[in-house]
Amino acid sequence: MAEEKKGFFSRLKEGLNKTRDNIVAGIDAVFYGASEIDDDFYEELEETLIMGDIGVNATNDIIERMKDEVKKRHLRQPSECKELLVESIKEQMRVGETAYDFEKEQSVIFIIGVNGVGKTTSVGKLAGILKGQGRKVLIAAADTFRAAAGEQLAEWAHRAGVDMIGGTEGADPASVIYDAVNAAKARNADVLICDTAGRLHNKKNLMEELKKMNRIIDREFPNAHRENLIVLDGTTGQNALSQAREFGSVADLTGVILTKMDGTAKGGIAVAIQSELNVPVKYIGVGETIDDLQKFNADEFVNALFDIKPEEAEQTAEKPDDDKNSSNAEQESPEGDIVEVKSAAADEENRNEAAETNSGTEESVSGISEQEINSQIKNDIDVINSAEEEDNKNEKPKKKKWFFWQ
Repeated sequence: MAEEKKGFFSRLKEGLNKTRDNIVAGIDAVFYGASEIDDDFYEELEETLIMGDIGVNATNDIIERMKDEVKKRHLRQPSECKELLVESIKEQMRVGETAYDFEKEQSVIFIIGVNGVGKTTSVGKLAGILKGQGRKVLIAAADTFRAAAGEQLAEWAHRAGVDMIGGTEGADPASVIYDAVNAAKARNADVLICDTAGRLHNKKNLMEELKKMNRIIDREFPNAHRENLIVLDGTTGQNALSQAREFGSVADLTGVILTKMDGTAKGGIAVAIQSELNVPVKYIGVGETIDDLQKFNADEFVNALFDIKPEEAEQTAEKPDDDKNSSNAEQESPEGDIVEVKSAAADEENRNEAAETNSGTEESVSGISEQEINSQIKNDIDVINSAEEEDNKNEKPKKKKWFFWQ
């Protein structure tokens, strides 16, 4: 399983080469070309992100977050901001914990989109993913307009190992949906995936047809979990946003399948979709085989986009904690404190011993006047005090606090 994920990451990274050249090269030029973090730096970065199809709203959010973090962390060099950018994009693109609940419940997945974006192939690949999870899957071939659409979907159903409900060419797609819903209930299917005909988002009569199919599903299968996924072609850039907005007006979009990400220079649209429409990218496709559609992972996508290896990302995530622990260790230095305390205690003990010695000497000496003894003691004390004063002058700042404490 690890090898499959690694293989998909490699394909994703390779597929984003053009996007990387289009976006990341410009971003690096801003980060490493600017001399300071000022208004000009932010303006250049903003222009680069928008030109890379990141989107206006997403770009504004990224810039504002970066400004806040720069102030909090007291950053001075533009090159230090790149990590902030990467983390901000990851944060914006992360999918919620409940995004894939439909995989665990009895669900109807409604697949919509314009012509040529890869809806039929996405239906087949998604069926394969769910079948691999042990789910009982049924496919509805509601694309009755396009020639040979039923045959194409039947081939994908065969590859995925699932059953398909279809109709004759030119039949009412709503009737196919009706038959498929009742078949799913009768067979106790876990998931019903409905393929629909491609339609331009500005064709009102075709959009009304989608509403009709939605009403049938709601009426005939009210207890099923509803999932409306729009398939968007990653190569179309900002046009994909327009399509998603129009389809969202006739169907409550719950997610995006982003296809043809292998070789597009407009992969930044994945960031824009999530920020502009508040609709998460749930699946991403980078090839034509049944395994080339995978769940979207924000960290993997951004790492591939910026050519960051997974090991490097883990090290970057761990680095702040290590620095913090190192800093704390230097500040606290408990062992050094113990040494200082012991040193102070030792000095006190030495002075006590010296006092005892002087006392003993005073008692043992005979034939010497008391005045001479007192004078000698005074001279000894003066010598000791002078030595201590000289030591205090030579003490390091750190040790002064212990003499003051004594």
